[in-house]
Amino acid sequence: MRAVAAFLALTGRDRMLLLEAVATVAAVRLALHLFAVDRLRAWAGQLKRGTRTVDRIVWAVSAASRWLPGTTCLGSALALQRLLSTEGHASELHIGVARSDEKFSAHAWLACEGRILIGEPEHDRFTRLVTWRVVEGPAPAAGKSGPA
Repeated sequence: MRAVAAFLALTGRDRMLLLEAVATVAAVRLALHLFAVDRLRAWAGQLKRGTRTVDRIVWAVSAASRWLPGTTCLGSALALQRLLSTEGHASELHIGVARSDEKFSAHAWLACEGRILIGEPEHDRFTRLVTWRVVEGPAPAAGKSGPA
């Protein structure tokens, strides 16, 4: 009941942002099972213009990720990259791997404006494999890697 009261205490703009974040995190979780990663990258990187601040978007995605149990670091990072890009904020999604005691693990984290927004506590122990950047200009079409 406190969650409902807290939600209702938010401004209308923050309620809409939080609902959008929940929908985006849920969509990413489903899409990770249904679509190729290139398609998700293209979707998450559609840079547009918006007015929401980076900090409010991070708040909303972090809250949505906590609210939807089982959300992975990759799901949170892709959802955050999507919402940041739709508001005109460039970002970098990093994926790294680590091995300890014969166990292999992977981690995703997202950086924007020179700071890590999601995945910060663990990122130092992972070796970066790939970085997906959203920068000014149109996002590449899914499956396209550039001129041949």
